[in-house]
Amino acid sequence: MPTTPYDVAARLGLPVEKLEEIQGTDPAHPGNGNWFLWTGAGERVVLRRYHVLRTKLDLLFEAKVLAHLTDRGWDVPSTVAGPIRSDERFWAATRFVSGQPRRGETPEQRAERGAVLARLHADLRELVVDLPQREGFFQGCDLAAMGEFQDWVPGIAALRELRPDLADWADAAMAAGKQFVAEHNLLELPQVIVHGDFAEWNLHFEGERVGVIDFDLAHLDSRSWEFVMARVHRSPELITGYQQQATELGIPLSAEEIAATEPLERVFRVNMVMAELWTGQHTGRFDLQEIEKQLGRTGTPRP
Repeated sequence: MPTTPYDVAARLGLPVEKLEEIQGTDPAHPGNGNWFLWTGAGERVVLRRYHVLRTKLDLLFEAKVLAHLTDRGWDVPSTVAGPIRSDERFWAATRFVSGQPRRGETPEQRAERGAVLARLHADLRELVVDLPQREGFFQGCDLAAMGEFQDWVPGIAALRELRPDLADWADAAMAAGKQFVAEHNLLELPQVIVHGDFAEWNLHFEGERVGVIDFDLAHLDSRSWEFVMARVHRSPELITGYQQQATELGIPLSAEEIAATEPLERVFRVNMVMAELWTGQHTGRFDLQEIEKQLGRTGTPRP
């Protein structure tokens, strides 16, 4: 019998008053699964089954980042219990972060999100010296390392069986992406601990309070990559708000960091193709429409 959330809660020492599915709860899915869990004391936590790629050292990095931010007053999903391992997956319980994300941000709200991000980076600066790169993570623009880790070559081979035209296009996009990285010296950008997905849906607002969730992709990378992952292409005010706050904090962006966002956007799209190929290999189903859409955003002409 597969492990159930109730089994895990018992092993974590958490009484279950109520359990509610949030997302990704199919045990066959390789991604994260999440449940709201109310304990006997009425406290709500989030029970998480982690992605199949997560490791003990990998989760230790995330836990240290969250504990560090909690100590500095941030409302983040720090670990309450665990992690433990069951059925080849890690599980843990984390703090529930209340509030709601903003949908359809105004320009002022996008700038505010940038300012919050600058404060987050400032509070994580001292932690960088204590942490090596997160296990299983690389700079987002290190396409060679990312491709090896996510089985790019076998993914392309499997795609070629279905759509040889898309496989050729993907190979061309990968080559162009690597050339972009070299031409713009993207691997040489200064490193910080990035959140990894600082999009509007990962900030929860409740009155004057702001909480930040989903540090699943936190790792060492450039601030430029952070902006790309935060969807700066549709939130240009984010950099304006970030730069104003960062300058006040003594960590202003350089001209090189700002200029790097445009080429990194193309690299990001290659990463999205890579993720689709990895998922297709592990689920047995390739989303050809999504692969074609992401290839069209790499700026690489169709061969």
